[in-house]
Amino acid sequence: MKDIPKFLPARVIKKHNSLTDGAIPGTPRQVLPDRLLNALYYKYEKEGPEFELSLQELKELVGLAKEKDDQRIYNTIAILQHPIQIRNFSYKGQEITWLSAPFLAMAIRYKQKNTKILFKIEPMVLEAIKQKGGYTPLDINICNRFKTKYGLKIYEMYQRYRSLPNRISEISSNDIGVIKKTLDELNFLFSTRYTSPSKLLDRQEKAPINRGLREIQRVTGEVIECFYDKYQKLFVFSWGRDISKERYPTPECIIPTVSVAPFAKWYTDHFVDRVKSRSGYLQNVIERIYANTLSNIERYYQLFLLERGKDPQKCFDHRRGKFIC
Repeated sequence: MKDIPKFLPARVIKKHNSLTDGAIPGTPRQVLPDRLLNALYYKYEKEGPEFELSLQELKELVGLAKEKDDQRIYNTIAILQHPIQIRNFSYKGQEITWLSAPFLAMAIRYKQKNTKILFKIEPMVLEAIKQKGGYTPLDINICNRFKTKYGLKIYEMYQRYRSLPNRISEISSNDIGVIKKTLDELNFLFSTRYTSPSKLLDRQEKAPINRGLREIQRVTGEVIECFYDKYQKLFVFSWGRDISKERYPTPECIIPTVSVAPFAKWYTDHFVDRVKSRSGYLQNVIERIYANTLSNIERYYQLFLLERGKDPQKCFDHRRGKFIC
């Protein structure tokens, strides 16, 4: 059998919208705290509210595998132990519209485990992200490519709203997706204190929104436009919307819709024995493919492609973190 090509698999998190819509205060030009939050969220989804990471593992998760300055990581960990703001969730039967609390309850490096850091997420923040509700699927490998906070936060906002129906736009065409934000809302998102819309968006290339939109196009290839509506006093972000049939059954699925059923049957035929209901198990496999929770799904799908004479490397879109065939 041929060697299976190696590549960096997608690392998709289901980031709760209370965090996607939230902000880390006091970090207007710092993108690393947001990247670290996404990395720790990834570990939380895999291992629960307490987990250990070596410094090198942590650097790799935030896209700084070659970084030699450990203090930069320590400083960023400390930022996540300062209060962050989360909106609109329930706690012990009460509706909460705003919370200020640290994301991390603690981060400890024991002397006897000198290479490991123990992390624990703040319980009340954990309660917010555990609740049923909306979430934004994000590939942290893509998020780690952003060098500016503006680019990353606009990208997360775009990912949050890109697949939703366009209910807030006066533009009638379904080909266009739109998000509208006030100056205060964007200041909150960016942790900035601008008093004039022109400070965020103008003809200068260094204006925050200009920089963010250019970076999104460079990192992802997505083209997003923005203008300021001075009558409504709103920033209007817009993008072309693909109204054709979705290529993937769910945002987190990494296998094209047309291949899900054949791959699920192939997987069940090759690796499943002694099940009471084969049809029931097959449906369970399909559901796990949809949710991207099937163990080692990337490796199995590569074998599936190889048996069909296809090159797994050419069938994988590294930018999107998904298979395209």
